[in-house]
Amino acid sequence: MKQASMIQWARAALVLLAVAVPCATAAAADLTLVQNGRPNAVIVVPPEPPAPPPPANPKARVPPVAKSKWLRAAEAIQTYVEKMSGARLPIVTEGQPDETGMPVTIAVGHTRLAAAKGVKVPSGFKEVVGDPRVFEEEGFVIKTLGELVVVGGNSDGPYQGTLYAAYEFLERLGCRWYFPGDWGEVVPERQTVVFPETDLLSRPDFPIRQVSIGGWIPSTREERQQYDEWARKIKWTSEAFYPGCGDGFLAYLLPPNEYFESHPEFYALGKDGQPSVGRHRTLKYYENTTMLNLSNPDVFAESVKNLQAAFAGTGTSNVRRIVAPNGFGISPPDGAAFDHRPESRALNQNFDYPAYIHHPQTSEEFFGFAARLAREFPGKWVSTMAYAGREMPPQGVTLPPNVKVNYAPISSCVLHAGDDPSCWRRNETIAILRQWLKLTPHVDMYDYNPGFLLGSFVPERDVANFAINAKIYKQLGMKGLRSEGRKAFMQTWISYYVRGKLMWDVDADVAAIKRDFYTTFFGAEAGPHVQAWWDACEAALGATTMHCHEDWLVNHIYTVPFTTRIRAHVEAARKSAMTPKQRGRFDAFALIADHLEAFAAMEEAEMNLDYAEAARQALRCEADKLKLIQTYSFFMGDVKRPDFTNGRAILYTNLAARTSGSAGTRVAAVPLAAKFRRDRFNEGVIGEWYLPSHDDQAWETKNTFYTWDAQDPPEDDKGHDYDGYGWYRFTVDVPRQQVGKPLKLYLGGVINEGWVWINGQYAGHRGWHLWWAGRGRLEMEVDATGKVKAGPNVVTVRVWNNAEIGGMLRRGFLWAPRAAK
Repeated sequence: MKQASMIQWARAALVLLAVAVPCATAAAADLTLVQNGRPNAVIVVPPEPPAPPPPANPKARVPPVAKSKWLRAAEAIQTYVEKMSGARLPIVTEGQPDETGMPVTIAVGHTRLAAAKGVKVPSGFKEVVGDPRVFEEEGFVIKTLGELVVVGGNSDGPYQGTLYAAYEFLERLGCRWYFPGDWGEVVPERQTVVFPETDLLSRPDFPIRQVSIGGWIPSTREERQQYDEWARKIKWTSEAFYPGCGDGFLAYLLPPNEYFESHPEFYALGKDGQPSVGRHRTLKYYENTTMLNLSNPDVFAESVKNLQAAFAGTGTSNVRRIVAPNGFGISPPDGAAFDHRPESRALNQNFDYPAYIHHPQTSEEFFGFAARLAREFPGKWVSTMAYAGREMPPQGVTLPPNVKVNYAPISSCVLHAGDDPSCWRRNETIAILRQWLKLTPHVDMYDYNPGFLLGSFVPERDVANFAINAKIYKQLGMKGLRSEGRKAFMQTWISYYVRGKLMWDVDADVAAIKRDFYTTFFGAEAGPHVQAWWDACEAALGATTMHCHEDWLVNHIYTVPFTTRIRAHVEAARKSAMTPKQRGRFDAFALIADHLEAFAAMEEAEMNLDYAEAARQALRCEADKLKLIQTYSFFMGDVKRPDFTNGRAILYTNLAARTSGSAGTRVAAVPLAAKFRRDRFNEGVIGEWYLPSHDDQAWETKNTFYTWDAQDPPEDDKGHDYDGYGWYRFTVDVPRQQVGKPLKLYLGGVINEGWVWINGQYAGHRGWHLWWAGRGRLEMEVDATGKVKAGPNVVTVRVWNNAEIGGMLRRGFLWAPRAAK
């Protein structure tokens, strides 16, 4: 069964509205838990399980005995009811005398009281390796019976059902946990607390429901603890269920510190012909960046031997790092690991998908290897990752039932949902997922949230997209999601909260959830205006024909006119009535809105080649970000990277120095509009399109700040953009005094590869780079010394784009370096 019906959900919302009512009157079937600030209910729990026997070694460290899941659930109810009313409900253990005299009983967990009333609380955990329905026993009940309410769930094995039931119970009393920690919590204050009549059996639509908070933005131990506690409140899972699997786990089968010196043939070769054994600042070699030679039969045999020893408890190898009691996880290193040994290349089937990774996929080799290992250990799970160079399902490989696949579609579009027929990117993600599920039912998704992986932390569209995608994933039969999250709530906003609702129940009413959040968090008057601002951002992103996962490619969407237009929502909210707490939350939101305005102003200044102003706007973004961090640390971390606005401020300062500062002076600007022609059949070089005399009157016009994908209509109804060669021609005027002096032509970006001619003379080439390789690698600069003349000069740029985003971007300029003193 699904989550509560909409009628029950609406009743819970009405309870929340009772915050403003001094005294609530209970209906006949409702239960009064607190009456006029005094307890009116007792919480009853089963006895705690017996403590484990003391260790045989009296000197051994004895870990503290953890509280049972049902006691933690009972204490959560006790804590939040006291926060609401000031009344502390007593907790009594079944079998002990109840001297409280309370008329209402809250039975938490698997109590005898619930059983005596015929309430069946979900229970049981039976892990059968290979079973398609494994890990699907979770669920909980909340049921009122006279003066009794049963709040219990499956707490066996890894399940947290009773804890989820407790927080669902509290939600129906009006409590909300929109964000981690106190800042994101809303607890209504009232003297009388009434729980409505309820009859609920609820089971999750996905067994696996996780969003991590690691990696890119560091978090403190306290923040991680708050985040973990919050995850339980919104019904995320705390267990991996299947064995863990991450980038580079494969090489732990044969740790290079144990094998490389004696068996270098166990490891893959790089393009340079050298073994690709990863290095580490504290270790000699590092497994997580090492690739094995999967074509070597001894690699398989030695891996089996090490795994057998690890499961038997007799091995000393570092392979133990990837082994769990129920199996092990393996995956090649991050990125597109490829073995260039001749024998390995001979095994490769050369399935090439340039729009995903720019060398042939290795799915057949890796998943063939994983399948063989799975057959050696039929009673264990073998967890794998379908990512980057092995994202595509393998051809000709049968996966045993004990293979689990974690599908990580890093290249997917984050601007459109899976049902958008005009987004080929997202459609292919769904098609690939469907193929994986034909090979094994044990598939979960490792997606990315935020979906803009590198950039300036501008608003995303995950709430709108996931409301659609969750239903598609459920229909396909996916096991769930283990998403890569980040401490970046200024960007993800309520996405994690909404994901929690949808991962439990894909049919949850997202519109109602959003209304509840905005009116509760900001007030009934201000909330709709704040929502209108976020909805406008989502709508603008969804309307584009671009398909990408980086925010610097949506600068044609988040423009100064757009941010100026939606500022009206901010100002309307500012004038609205709010409580002091709501006003503080609004102030944080206003900083997020100002940050987006600064982002747009930064991009506009760069488009105008006003790098000093662009640097100022980048620092404005940083100032807003630091204020947000001071308000609530989960908004962002104070991290410095070249792709963040702090890095862009440095870049703009350097460009300003080249154009009007200590490093040089600008001689001429690359015009914003240039002549442009596609070269579908690679005729341009042979046809000498670079000559000044070439007739370009029939060429179209292109903006040199935006990619051609941002400007052109799609090639077909699926949203494919042009891939191939494209030529730009423009004129720059050079003053006579600059002729014969050292000059350089700087181009803000070329995707993926570029060639330049000046007045018909070849000036240089910049090699191929992936479009999301980073700003620094996309820039291009050539020496123009001796190639210009006084007056107009024809510059021709040939661009090669073999897949995805392409073209010139971010304009550029001709400049004269200042002579060294």
